[in-house]
Amino acid sequence: MTDKDQGLGSYVDDGDSHNRRKVRQTAKRLLRTRSIVKERGNLPPLAIDGYVVTSVGPQWLVWTTCGYHVCNVSGSVDCESSGTIVAVGDDVWLVPDGATDVHGTLTGTIVKVGVRRTLLSRKAAGRARREQVLVSNVDQLAIVVAAADPDYNKRLIDRYLIAADKGDIEPFIVVNKIDLADVMGIRGLILEDLAAYIDLGIDVYLTCVPTCEGLDELRERLADVSTLVAGPSGTGKSSLINALTDARLAVGEISKVYSKGRHTTTGAVVVPLPNGGSVVDSPGIREFAVWQLDADELPFYFEEFEAFSGQCKFQPCSHIHEPDCAVRQAVEDGAIDTDRYDSYCILRHEVTTAQLHR
Repeated sequence: MTDKDQGLGSYVDDGDSHNRRKVRQTAKRLLRTRSIVKERGNLPPLAIDGYVVTSVGPQWLVWTTCGYHVCNVSGSVDCESSGTIVAVGDDVWLVPDGATDVHGTLTGTIVKVGVRRTLLSRKAAGRARREQVLVSNVDQLAIVVAAADPDYNKRLIDRYLIAADKGDIEPFIVVNKIDLADVMGIRGLILEDLAAYIDLGIDVYLTCVPTCEGLDELRERLADVSTLVAGPSGTGKSSLINALTDARLAVGEISKVYSKGRHTTTGAVVVPLPNGGSVVDSPGIREFAVWQLDADELPFYFEEFEAFSGQCKFQPCSHIHEPDCAVRQAVEDGAIDTDRYDSYCILRHEVTTAQLHR
């Protein structure tokens, strides 16, 4: 009998789960378009390195071996991005001011931001076409949804998966509050509904904080790596993190101090794990517009299309309106998940509309 048959708390693809074949990789740009804000050359002699833990109003909390520093950003910072200059998770260099703020925290000025090896970004809110980098330099993305209260949204999951792929982050899905599914008698329906992701090699974990179901498996998955925990509000992200670690310590204390001061601590925050690694606790997001997504590349992010797209009568095929489209036929035959196809259609409409207005 398989783990799926027994109804265990995690569904992990054997062997190749962390190196699943990515047909859509062919659609990705080999180099991201970035610009230098200013080339500073050599670092100032007093510069020290650290990483950004969280935002503190318009400033940034940076961890260094000398302690935490609350930092402004230099007016001429050496950075590869002209959009989001500093983000949580960034490796940075700062010059200490030799002072402390009103809360007793060391202060400094960020003069350089390192190259981001991974990132999760989205289109910034509003009409401006600008990338907003939410978090950088994480290894994994835990997409946390709830079995109920609130009901999960597969279209949001699909958007996170695309953004993770574009940012070179390994995604997996956590279905929290699974006890509510048992009360409602829908655990089996949820597993059936998420089967499309399991078939794609995306690990799915079922968790419940009060009963501790699935927490050991999730704790093992988080060990010794950095993980961004993201998803809608109300899914229990912070409850999961609190259950997995009591290591907020200085980070949590500093956040509480600044939330009571003239600045409020908002956005993501890095939380160390007791046995190595870290998680990034992020605020809930209702809407997620993928940054720099073109209609022609979109099919490559729905890798289940690849087995059928070569059989379409017209090449290339949008898989929307053309006759004798093998992808649409596969949807009708049940070979491609209907919700996944609906996500594709909605995203295609969004990106083609955006392209027309550029």
